[in-house]
Amino acid sequence: MTNLQRLAVVLSIVSTSAVATAQPAPPPGDPPPTETPPTETPPSDSPPSDASPAPPAVPPSDAPPAAPKKADTPLLVTYDKGIAFTTADKAFKAKLNLRSQLRFDATRPTDPGAEFQNRVLIARARLGIDGNAFGERNRYKLELGLGDKGSFSFVKDLFVEKALGSAWVRIGQWKRPFNRQEIVSDFAQTFTDRANTAGYVGGGRDAGIAIHNDYEKSPAGLEWVVGVFNGFSGAGDAPSLPATCVEGATAPSCTVGSPTTVPSDWGPTVVGRVGWNSPDMKGYSEGDLEGGPLRYAVAIAYKVDLANFAQGEAPSRAENLSHGLEADAALKVQGFDLSVGGYLMKVKAADATYGAMAQAGYFVVPEHGQVAARFAIAPTSGTRKQLEARVAFTWYWEGHRWKWINELGWVVQTGTDSKTMTSDDPDYQLRSCAQLTF
Repeated sequence: MTNLQRLAVVLSIVSTSAVATAQPAPPPGDPPPTETPPTETPPSDSPPSDASPAPPAVPPSDAPPAAPKKADTPLLVTYDKGIAFTTADKAFKAKLNLRSQLRFDATRPTDPGAEFQNRVLIARARLGIDGNAFGERNRYKLELGLGDKGSFSFVKDLFVEKALGSAWVRIGQWKRPFNRQEIVSDFAQTFTDRANTAGYVGGGRDAGIAIHNDYEKSPAGLEWVVGVFNGFSGAGDAPSLPATCVEGATAPSCTVGSPTTVPSDWGPTVVGRVGWNSPDMKGYSEGDLEGGPLRYAVAIAYKVDLANFAQGEAPSRAENLSHGLEADAALKVQGFDLSVGGYLMKVKAADATYGAMAQAGYFVVPEHGQVAARFAIAPTSGTRKQLEARVAFTWYWEGHRWKWINELGWVVQTGTDSKTMTSDDPDYQLRSCAQLTF
């Protein structure tokens, strides 16, 4: 290297050091800046877009999509002669009620040597639920007897019904539509019990199927119902104890089965009823609690036991049938009410028999204090008849829902007993009944 070359190298080193000394020093503690080389974006043939980037792909699934959660339907609680639970759309309704009758009975036979017979009893205790399901055109009712008069607990009413146009089709068990006083609720009567004619005509509940136009609500104008039921005499809701007896070497041996309401056979029995009601007439509630101008209801009913279309022991099929015919009426005006009924019964080949009843009441204290009287006559056996006469005073605190019935009755059998050839002396009856339903 020549001297000239050595001088050029020295000058170059001195020049580089001077430039480095002139640059500002970074703040203490900060790292020196680092340059990041720019990222090159590969060219694209598609135009730029403002859309968000597509979500990542999800593999397909065989499970169906989840159904949206259904909102809870509000439930309304009200009181309407019972505690009612109703959905906001009225598609479902369940009304609960408890009905009770606590009673004191005293009977004084007038036969020689007879004594008073007194007792306190639960005459009726019922738990019920009724309403509609899946719409107001599908109705149901369940009523349980909780040991009426000391009997077993059992189902009194259980039916469902469907509206078809202006008519209803009902299937289940309920009071057969024969005899106005029978259709009246046990808790809407003036007296503690129905007249003796109710038993004479074979009243009570039975299982069957019927078509009707809401006859139990006394529609203004025409009311009608026709149905087919198990039997002719009713009382299909009362439990029985079937017994089987076997003759033994010394004495018969009997086995008692479980209580049942299942019939061993059926008639069948056809029952029809047609009537006419004036507007605002409550034809199946006794006593004129509503007051007001004249209102009335009239009806006739017929039933026939077809006896399985068999001749049986009768001379012909026609003579093996049983028939029942009745006509009844009720009127109300300004606190006064009157109910009457006439009955004809012909059981198989036996002669026809007749019965009748009349009952009237008047509110001496409007809506609260009522006096009433009743007379009835009903055949019993042979040519004998039972006569019944009663008077009553009832105090209503809350209509039929909360009331106190007090009655005095006179009952006697006419004629003589065919076996003992003796006649009966009349019996006197005193009854006092407190009724609470809600």
